[in-house]
Amino acid sequence: MNENSFLGFEFSPLRLEDGSTLTEFLRNHPQRLTGFTFATLAAWRPYFQYEWTFAEPGFLLISCILEPNPHRQLLQPLGLLSEGTARMLTARMAELPYPLKIIGVSDSFLRDYPQFARDFSVWEDRAVSNYLYSAQALAQLPGRKYAKKRNLLSQASSLYRWSCEPLTADRIDRCYAVLDSIMAEESPQMEGMLKREWAALECTLRHFEEFRQEGLLVSVGGKPVAFSIYEPISPTTVAIHFERALRSYKGLFQVINSETAKVVLSRGFEFINREEDLGDAGLRHTKMSYYPIEVVPAYELTCKKNPER
Repeated sequence: MNENSFLGFEFSPLRLEDGSTLTEFLRNHPQRLTGFTFATLAAWRPYFQYEWTFAEPGFLLISCILEPNPHRQLLQPLGLLSEGTARMLTARMAELPYPLKIIGVSDSFLRDYPQFARDFSVWEDRAVSNYLYSAQALAQLPGRKYAKKRNLLSQASSLYRWSCEPLTADRIDRCYAVLDSIMAEESPQMEGMLKREWAALECTLRHFEEFRQEGLLVSVGGKPVAFSIYEPISPTTVAIHFERALRSYKGLFQVINSETAKVVLSRGFEFINREEDLGDAGLRHTKMSYYPIEVVPAYELTCKKNPER
């Protein structure tokens, strides 16, 4: 048994050349949580050390490492989980010398497989729950509750004039220009999650077309000052993976947020998923200030050492 063996299966490290196989499967099994696209998995692979296998036809397992814990864990399984495979997985998980965790689990998975979930302790991980918004609301900012956002947009309009254009592969260099300006103006401390997110962003920029990403670029006087990167995760929903803007332009974050929402709405999508807050109080406040229609729960399952079955 080699080092890629896990739970009785041979896992393969996730590579760029796996894109065609995994992209098709993941699009056929869309999830409400945003971590289940090939672009996201590939961009974050250096940190989470993702590996994958089809445990049976139509059933995908993705393993991961959750630092500082050195043990291999799982993302929520995808596809049709048969009773036989469920019993086998539960038995093999219980034999591990550590309590295996399954992360990024949706409420629909718990509803679909209650017998499987019975052998785990279930905990809602608020830090990685996703913020879901009405695309129309973010595009139009209607009513009194969005008055502060509209005011910031009005101030931005009085201070500078911006232009928007789709983010395409030939404009990626302008995103790097935005990042260079952020480094020069703000000198962010590149450590911890910020360092990892920056690396994931740069990976996404390098493979923008390959990852089938879309985006919007905002410029002022010909200077690139903000951009967003997004992709559809279902027929109704777009996920905003990255958003960057220069803080030296007042209201610019509201500009890129609003302009991106207008594009998404014009494409016929109903919802925008702006991902998680990672437990950061400031980020949580900002995301709540846009009035999500739902905080989509994410659960963490921990295997019981003595499974009920």
